[in-house]
Amino acid sequence: MNQDYNTQPFEYAKSKISESADKLYKYIILATIIGIALVVIIAITLFVVLIPLGFTIEDFNPNNIYATGEAIIASGILSSGIIAVVFLGIALVALLVILFMSYVQYYRLGTGFNKLYEAERTLETTKFISYGFYGYIIAIIAGMFIPGVTGNVISIAGNVSLAAAAFLIYQLFNEYKSKGRFRGKPSMYLFIGLAVNVVSSISSMFSTYGSIGSLVGFILMLLGFRDLSRDIRMVESQSHQEMTAQAAPVESYSESKPTVAQVEPALNKAHFCSKCGAKITTDGEFCQNCGASL
Repeated sequence: MNQDYNTQPFEYAKSKISESADKLYKYIILATIIGIALVVIIAITLFVVLIPLGFTIEDFNPNNIYATGEAIIASGILSSGIIAVVFLGIALVALLVILFMSYVQYYRLGTGFNKLYEAERTLETTKFISYGFYGYIIAIIAGMFIPGVTGNVISIAGNVSLAAAAFLIYQLFNEYKSKGRFRGKPSMYLFIGLAVNVVSSISSMFSTYGSIGSLVGFILMLLGFRDLSRDIRMVESQSHQEMTAQAAPVESYSESKPTVAQVEPALNKAHFCSKCGAKITTDGEFCQNCGASL
């Protein structure tokens, strides 16, 4: 892979971005399926086990795993309902694994856009896109384990960072399109989906129903990463553009040679006497026929 980056850095970066976006597309599907299963298990656990123990719907915070886990443990679930605990634990572990795999791909996407910036530094947009992905990873992971409103605010900041990166990706494709390097239509799905997630995250701080918007956001993100994986491969490299647009005919260089008219007087002067016209056969200073000075 390093050799590919050294020989074709732009194509390497495109491939890295496309591969990571495609994996995120698949991981989001898995996360959605696991999330639905988790909701069902939580609902059963909630009404069968947790509510009788004093746990309420308001205690469930989808944006803060730490706070939710703390409330579940405080309800006394560990001392009763062992079967529900096991199923709930399996679902949570599965969700955490898929989320971890997703965060790895978010990091790879940021790295891919960073490589794209290194391949052609004339586009500053790609540099800031990578910052958006890195900021999201740091903020969202930190927010999951920081209790209270502070953790929620940090998670929202992470979603804002990712939404900003998605908007810059849209701008980048528009820039490629204006330069004739991208023939398709830039997709807005990724940015809209992430913007919906930001609004949903803020709403969930005041109402549990605010998290419903996250489902819409996930679906739009799904379409956005699918489009990103496909569209980035359609972008033509800058070097190809330069070769086709800036190529100029090479001027042929021919060494200047004296013409026959220039050579003939020189030969006459160098090999014949200017006085009598006799041919000079030596390199002397006087004509051998008439004695005239050469």
